[in-house]
Amino acid sequence: MKKVLLTIASLVAVAMCANAQVWAWGPKVGATFSTANGVTDAKARAGVVAGMFAESAVNDWLVMEADLLFSQQGYDLDTSPKDRFRADYLTMPIVGKYYLLDGLNFQMGAQFGYLLGVKEKVGDTKRQVRDEFNKYSISFIAGLAYDFDFGMIIEGRYHYGLTPMVTSNSNSRGGHLQVMLGWRF
Repeated sequence: MKKVLLTIASLVAVAMCANAQVWAWGPKVGATFSTANGVTDAKARAGVVAGMFAESAVNDWLVMEADLLFSQQGYDLDTSPKDRFRADYLTMPIVGKYYLLDGLNFQMGAQFGYLLGVKEKVGDTKRQVRDEFNKYSISFIAGLAYDFDFGMIIEGRYHYGLTPMVTSNSNSRGGHLQVMLGWRF
């Protein structure tokens, strides 16, 4: 799986470098609201997302963007006592930004994630449960954003997991909404 992710990342990097257009880059920070689709009684959980992006224009209406983000995801189970899972990921979304009007753009692409760790908290008891979750994840991304002329970016993306989140449940798919602010240099 590592070889596949590295190959895809390398191909995207080569394709973007072959383009003679100007590169833009900058930081992003925001909130993520995630849950586990296919897990009984799973409720949404809030977290943070932060990192960097780089983008290059293909033409006047299409821009390719790659991000490297730290993302807190997870879900809560509606049990008594409450059972909470917080999963930390290092993610690499790759999206095509299709400009509709001025700075308004529709985004579509894929995200590749690597699980850094998972903590489960039941009542006051905490434990690491990384072995119960898949180390790698692949998600489909769709979103809307607005790029202001002075550099600020506001975007919202929905990520739907294509790979199982929990190893013991092949129907478990992560789903999360990210709302982020960025700044383009």
